[in-house]
Amino acid sequence: MTRTLLIDGNSLLNTGFHGIKNMYNGTDHIGGLYHFLNTLRKLIDTYLLTKIVVFWDGEENTKPRLEFYPDYKLNRRLKPKSEDDLQSYARQKLRIQEYLEELYVRQSTFKWCEADDCMGYYCEKSKKEDIIILTSDRDLLQLINKNVSVHVISLNKLFKYGDKVPLNGVNIPPYNVRVTKTICGDSSDNIYGIKMVGVKSLIKIKPEILEEKVTLDDILNTIKSKTKINKKEKNILEGVTQKQPSMFYKERENISILETNYKIIGVGKQFLTKDAVNGINDLSKEAIDPEGRHWKNALDLMMSDGILNILPKKDDAWVDFVRPFLRLTRIEKDFYKNKRHE
Repeated sequence: MTRTLLIDGNSLLNTGFHGIKNMYNGTDHIGGLYHFLNTLRKLIDTYLLTKIVVFWDGEENTKPRLEFYPDYKLNRRLKPKSEDDLQSYARQKLRIQEYLEELYVRQSTFKWCEADDCMGYYCEKSKKEDIIILTSDRDLLQLINKNVSVHVISLNKLFKYGDKVPLNGVNIPPYNVRVTKTICGDSSDNIYGIKMVGVKSLIKIKPEILEEKVTLDDILNTIKSKTKINKKEKNILEGVTQKQPSMFYKERENISILETNYKIIGVGKQFLTKDAVNGINDLSKEAIDPEGRHWKNALDLMMSDGILNILPKKDDAWVDFVRPFLRLTRIEKDFYKNKRHE
C-alpha cells in the first residue's frame, strides 16, 4: 500500500519561521526553510514514506468561509505582520517550493481554498493509501480513521485509529472532535462557542461523547428529554454564544449558530472550488515527470542558501541530509516508468 504524507505547508513553514528565529545566511533568515526540509527528511525515514503531497493555502483561501461566517479568523486578521516578516516569509516559501520540485514532492495550491479542505478531500478520495497528515491544526484530528493518522507538529505526536485525541484538556475519540468544537467553539479560528459550555460541561451533559460517536442531534435530544433543563443546556438549545450574536446571525433565520459552526469546522469538499476538486483528483493518481528534476539541483540550492553551513562538520553530512529524499526519488521514478508502460 502507498504510504503518503500530506503536509499543511503553511503550518509547517510557520513553525520553523517563528520557532527558529536566529538562523541566517548572511542577512537572510532561513529558519523556516531549514526546518521544513529537515522535518521532511526525518519523516521519510520515520514513516517509510513512498509519497509526499504538500498543500498550500491558496490566494483568498478564507473567502468561502467568510461569506458564510464573516468573523472567521478575525482574531488573526487583526494581528498584521511587519513588511519585513511578510517578505521573508514569502521568500522562504517560494524557495521551499523550488526544493520540492527537485525532490519529487507533489504540491498544490488552489485559489479560494484552504489546505485543510484539500487534505480532507484527498483523504476521502484516496482510501487505498495509508495516509499521515502533518499539521498544527487540531481540526484535522476529525479525519482520523483506519487509513488516516495525524501527526500534530506542536505535540510531535502521531494520533492513529483507535486513539483518543486531546481537546481542551480532555481526551476524546477523533470522530467527536467536530461536534465538540461546534458547541464549545474554537478560539484559534474565532468561532464562538455556546456561552458557559466547555468540553467538561459538555461531557456532563452527554458522557457518551468520551466513548462512542455522538451527533449534534443526539446532544440536543438528550437535553430536550430532561424534565429540568439548566442554564448551560438552555444556552445550547437557544444558541446563546460566548459573544453577542452579530447582525449577520439575526439576518439568517434559516440556519442556527450550531449549524453554522458545524459547517465551518468541517473539512473537505464543501468549501472547495471545482478546479480544486479536479486538481486533487489528478494529484492523487498522477506520476511526476522526471524531466529537468535532479537532486543535484537541490544540492545547488542548499549551497546557495547556506544550508550546508548548518549541517554537522563532517565530509558526508550533506549525503546524510539528502539520502531520504533520494529514496523517495527512486520510488517516484519507478512509479513514473510503470505508469508509462501501462
